[in-house]
Amino acid sequence: MSTTAIRYITMLRMVPRSPRSITTTELASRLEEQGFSVTMRSIQRDLEKLSADFPLLVDETSRPFHWSFDREATMDIIPALDLPSALTFELARAYLSPVLPPRALAHLRPHFDEAHRTLLRERSALGQWPNHVRVINRGLGGRRPAIDADVLETVTEALLREHQCRLRYQARNWPEPRDIVVHPLGLIFRDPNVYLIATIDGREGIRQLVLHRAETGELLETPVDRPEGFDLDLYIHSGAMGILRSQEPVCLHLRCDRPVLNHLLESPLGIDQQATHVDDYNFEIAVTVGDTQDLRWWLTAQAMHCDILQPLWLKEEIKAALSRGLDRVATS
Repeated sequence: MSTTAIRYITMLRMVPRSPRSITTTELASRLEEQGFSVTMRSIQRDLEKLSADFPLLVDETSRPFHWSFDREATMDIIPALDLPSALTFELARAYLSPVLPPRALAHLRPHFDEAHRTLLRERSALGQWPNHVRVINRGLGGRRPAIDADVLETVTEALLREHQCRLRYQARNWPEPRDIVVHPLGLIFRDPNVYLIATIDGREGIRQLVLHRAETGELLETPVDRPEGFDLDLYIHSGAMGILRSQEPVCLHLRCDRPVLNHLLESPLGIDQQATHVDDYNFEIAVTVGDTQDLRWWLTAQAMHCDILQPLWLKEEIKAALSRGLDRVATS
């Protein structure tokens, strides 16, 4: 393949879907990073030529011109979507639809539509795949708070570019919204909320910002000041996503009933979990977990099906909580 053809493909991949756009100046800079030395005038001519065969749009009201793909354009550029990819997109649609706001999903709609058309062309039961897949979250399934689509787009772009962003944010204990400059470090989807893990200018420590409390967002051109050694997975495994009761981990030792808690053998509570067979009715697990409120809620809910062997202080705490609950039920 010629160098020019490769440059054309590379350039097309850099053009975003409307309403986002990219200027010829930005394209020249990004192409330079990819090893293509080309003038803005040449890029302009290339885009005009490509627009005859591809659904490219140009905004000529400002200089340099802004280019984008038609928002409704189908994704029929080679390579064509194969069946495994089409099925993957259908699964993604089923899983993401309850989580993301409609406008965020709109960016993926051409991919979803093309996947559905691919399945329909097979003239088989695969075409009925969307009718056979549902995603149900465990728990009571409360209504998810609405997230502003502009805020979500700003935050995700800031994460990808490793730039700071400014949010108009209303914390639960603030009397009114405030403008804060944040350094995004990661996004965590934890039903029913979406959390931005970040640091905030003028405040110490890593914070969890619930995205539905952000009213507006603005991308800044300043790079993120990333804490040394920060790792998102280690942050999660530390128990930080629960309501921490202390910074000390808990060495948990449980005797569990079969078959009620057999799922713990398939979905361990921690990366160091060790399981021991006791008999046909019981097994034991030893695992290190965060000292969180979530841990206490789970142990209280499973009190009928597991014994806390260690630590004894946690066993006494759960017993006291259950006793207070029983007293309340008895007197109500």
